[in-house]
Amino acid sequence: MLVELFKTEERACILRYAMFRKSFRASEVSRVTGVTKGLVSRYLRLLQAYDLLQKTGREYSPQDGPNSRTIKILLNLERIDLPALSLVPARGLGLYGSWASGTNDLESDLDFWIKADSAPSESLLARLQRDLSLKAESEVNLLVLTPEKLERMKTEDTPFYNSLIMNFLTLKGEPLEEYR
Repeated sequence: MLVELFKTEERACILRYAMFRKSFRASEVSRVTGVTKGLVSRYLRLLQAYDLLQKTGREYSPQDGPNSRTIKILLNLERIDLPALSLVPARGLGLYGSWASGTNDLESDLDFWIKADSAPSESLLARLQRDLSLKAESEVNLLVLTPEKLERMKTEDTPFYNSLIMNFLTLKGEPLEEYR
C-alpha cells in the first residue's frame, strides 16, 4: 500500500493536498497541484479503494480510520523541521494532540512537548516556535515539561496529563513513558 501511495512525487503531492482538507474536487486538486485531472482522478479512486477517501457526488473527503491517521502522521512528520529541534537542550522532544494522532486538518495547531530538567530561555523557545511554525505552516505551541511541572499537572490537570502521556510521539531523546 505505501509503495503505491508514494510511488511518484505527483502522487505524494496529491496525497499531501487531499488528506488535510475537509472536502475537495478532483479539478481543484489538479489546479492547485499542477497534476493533470486524469491522473488526479485515477489516484483519488485509488485512495478511495484503500478507504483513505470517501466520495459523495463529485466531492471527496478524507475517511477517518487507522490507515488514514497513520498516513497523516507520516505526512505531518515530513512537515516538521527536525534540525530546528537540535537547538533545544532537552532530554526529549515530541508531539502531542492532533498532529501526534493523525487527526489534524489545515486549521489544527501543532503541539510540541519539550522534556527538560529546567525551562530553556524564552528567546530560544521563541526562535524554535518561529522556525517550526514556518516549516509546518501552522501555529505552534510549545509545552516545556520539567519533572516538577509534570507532577503538578498530574494532580492539578489530570485530564490533560492523562491525554498527554497516553497520546504522544517522541521525535528525539527520552519519551514520556516513565510517567504512564
